[in-house]
Amino acid sequence: MDIKYSIIPLLAAGVLSAAAITGCGKQEGTPKDKVRVGYLAEPAHGLHFIAKDLGYFDEENIDEIPQVLRDDLGYFDEENIDVDLNQFATTAEGCSAVQARKLDVGTFGTAAPLLFIARGVDFTIFGGMMIGGQAIIVKPENLNQFKDLTNFKGKKVGLGKLSTGDVIFRGALKKAGIDPYKDLEIIEFGGQSAVVEAVRKGEVDAGIVFSPHFSLAKQKYGLEVSNYIADFQPGYTCCRLIANTDDLGKKRDIYRRYLIAEIRAYKFYRENPEETVAIFAKAFKLDPELVKADTYTNKTFASNPDPLKKGTLDFWDTMKAIDYLPETEVDIHDHIDPTIYREALDEVLKRYPDDPIYREMDAFFKANN
Repeated sequence: MDIKYSIIPLLAAGVLSAAAITGCGKQEGTPKDKVRVGYLAEPAHGLHFIAKDLGYFDEENIDEIPQVLRDDLGYFDEENIDVDLNQFATTAEGCSAVQARKLDVGTFGTAAPLLFIARGVDFTIFGGMMIGGQAIIVKPENLNQFKDLTNFKGKKVGLGKLSTGDVIFRGALKKAGIDPYKDLEIIEFGGQSAVVEAVRKGEVDAGIVFSPHFSLAKQKYGLEVSNYIADFQPGYTCCRLIANTDDLGKKRDIYRRYLIAEIRAYKFYRENPEETVAIFAKAFKLDPELVKADTYTNKTFASNPDPLKKGTLDFWDTMKAIDYLPETEVDIHDHIDPTIYREALDEVLKRYPDDPIYREMDAFFKANN
C-alpha cells in the first residue's frame, strides 16, 4: 500500500504517541466494533476462518497506517471491525438469531432467509458463501433404486429444518410428476447428525445433508450418496450472507470492509489448497483428507462470496412454484443488495488491478448479478 498519509512525517520525527492520535479516532484500548457472524459447521463456510486466521479482517481496520506499524500503535477508528464467529446447528436457529439482532451477519442457506423475508422479516442478502453442497444419502442396498426420483414415491426422507436442499429436491420431484407434499413423507430433524442417524437406523429411507455430513456418513457407516442436489439444479445458490436491512444502512462501510476480507479469503482458497485444507480441518475438527476430498478433489461445493442475485431470484421462483412460501406482497428485489459487494470488489481491484482471480470474480459478478 502506498504511504501517503500525514501520519508518516510524525513517525519519522519520533513524536507520535497514543495521545497524538486520539483526536482523529477512538482512544487506545477502545473496543472495536464487533461483527458477530453466524455460520454452520461445514467446510464451505471456511472463508470466515481463512479471513480471521490470516488476519484479513484485522488488515481492513486501519487503512491509514502501514501494516508493519499497526501492532505497535494501538490505533482504533470508527471503522474498526472485530469479527466474532458463532456456530449454529440449523439455518432456522441462525436466521432467528439474526432477526433478534444477536448476529450482524448470518450464513444460513437460501431457503431459510427467503422464507423469513416472505413472512415479513426485513433481511437483506448482501453476499454469498456457498454454491451447491448438499446430497441425498441412502443405505448401500438402496443406492440404485433412489437414483430414479420416481422411486421416492411413498418413501420417507429426512432433512434439516428449512434446508436449501429441501427446496431443490421438492422442485425436482414436482418436475418428475411427484407431488412433494402428498406422494412421500418429508421429516424435519434438528440437525445433520440426526438425519444421518435416521438413515442408518432405517427410520427414513433417505436423508438430505450438507458437506461434510454425507462424506462422514460414508466414512463412518458405509452409507452412500444416491444423488447430489446439484444434479437437479446445477450451480444452485446455497448459503447467503444476510443482515438486518437497517443495520446494513447504518454500518455500510463496516460490511464493505468485512466483504473485502472475504474476497481476499476466496483468492487464498483458490490458490492455496493445502493451507486451506489445514485451516478448514482445524476449524471444523475434521479429517484433512475428508476436507480435501469434498473441497478440492470431488468439488462437492464451491465457496464464493458473490451475492448471486440472479440465482437467488431463481431460487425464490422455485419456492413459489412448489408452494413453499406463504402468500406475500414482498418484492424480493428489495431484499437483495449486491452493491456493497460491488464496492468491496472494486476496492480490491483498485489494489490489485491485474490479479487474475479478482478479475475473474469481477466477470462472475457481472454475469450473475
